[in-house]
Amino acid sequence: MLTFFAQAHVPITAFYLARVGVSAIQRAHTAPRTPDELFWMNDCTWSRPLGFARAVITIIRKRFRVSLIFFVFGFTCMVALVTPEMLSRAYPVGLVNVTAVDDTFTPFAFSPQVLHNVDQDTQIGLGLGSWATGLSIFNPYEFSVYSRDGMEDLNDFFFSGYIDDVNVRLPGLRLQGGCAPLSDDTTTDVEQDTTLFPMFCNNSLPLVGDQALDVKVSYGNANVTYSYCTYPSISTAFSGPDSDATAYIFLQTNNGTVETTGMVMCQSSFSLGSALLSGEEGTYASFQKNVTPDAPVHIADPLSAVLAGISNGSVVNHTFESGSILVKQLGYNVTFVDGNRVNLSQPSLENIAEQIWLGVAHMTAGIGLLSSVSNISYPVAYPMSGRIRSNGFVIGAYTLLALWLCGLIYVSIRGYRPSTDSGLGSRVAVRVYEKRFLGENRSQPSEFSDGGRTASGLAV
Repeated sequence: MLTFFAQAHVPITAFYLARVGVSAIQRAHTAPRTPDELFWMNDCTWSRPLGFARAVITIIRKRFRVSLIFFVFGFTCMVALVTPEMLSRAYPVGLVNVTAVDDTFTPFAFSPQVLHNVDQDTQIGLGLGSWATGLSIFNPYEFSVYSRDGMEDLNDFFFSGYIDDVNVRLPGLRLQGGCAPLSDDTTTDVEQDTTLFPMFCNNSLPLVGDQALDVKVSYGNANVTYSYCTYPSISTAFSGPDSDATAYIFLQTNNGTVETTGMVMCQSSFSLGSALLSGEEGTYASFQKNVTPDAPVHIADPLSAVLAGISNGSVVNHTFESGSILVKQLGYNVTFVDGNRVNLSQPSLENIAEQIWLGVAHMTAGIGLLSSVSNISYPVAYPMSGRIRSNGFVIGAYTLLALWLCGLIYVSIRGYRPSTDSGLGSRVAVRVYEKRFLGENRSQPSEFSDGGRTASGLAV
């Protein structure tokens, strides 16, 4: 229907206006006021954007008057020209998800009903273990993790469950945020004097939840010393449906040759909710933060859990002699020299920040996996191709249609009269020209200038 409208709207409008123009140019109150306007009306200049624009420019430059109906003709045609494009944008073709009432799907997926069965120790153990693999969560949890655009985006993902190729709304866990190096005058002061870190935490956080100072880890030729502070504390009860956390980590690391020192800031938003999942595309949409646990839960915010896990809680001046797991979690690449001697390459501060956020992602996925069941059914939504509604363009399209209709009604009332002529042409133009501009004297009228040319330069 839109295709037919786009192809026929402008030609039919122009054809009808040409018929109205036959009687309009022959009536005294709607007739052209100058020969230029007569020729423009006769040539249907008003029906072409470029021709109409040139006519308007000529009118402004020469400063002569034309009838209102000429402008209404041009405006109506321009509106008719734009309307099909506006309608196509108002109702674009897209995928519409249709929920099947009698068709259900029973996936192995996250369920808030069993979230209370997960405790912090189990959460941290699974999270740290999967983080130690060095893999992205899109590897071990490939079919349970969904992103906004189908790409592997750890800064905004939704963990739920495996749904094959169907579309279905499921409950799940959403994680947003990231870790990045922090550089300003304050962090420079901490780098020069590490005893200023507690003061930095007190000034940067609304309340210091957990804190660890000068935790030392060594393995092979790698040496890591870190301090951190978080808000909220790992002991803060999670009541849902969301938790926002902030952490600052100060690191002094080296591999015996290269040293990396600096501050990393992490911010996370952890939410329980539901989303419409596409199994074929691996994406989620229409997230609704509306799932509250049915019973008190014992999980920790993923960011707080990661930092508490790597330091065994709040400690001061503690040394871990064997830190093979942590150095790998922080991004050290382990190689063996001569078959048995361990050598570790030194990661940059940016790489360490990315690895810490990877740990937060694994901690979130661990909660989802531990809270998954396979005994709950959900209605399936099938994607179907169809036209969807874009409200902004719909308003614009119907406004243009109203203007177009008003223009046709106006010219019909003002100009339409029965006529023996079916359309504009040279015979009609000559008859009107002789009657209106030559008159009884059959002489050149004052509207012409420069020997047989109109004011716009048209030869006659």
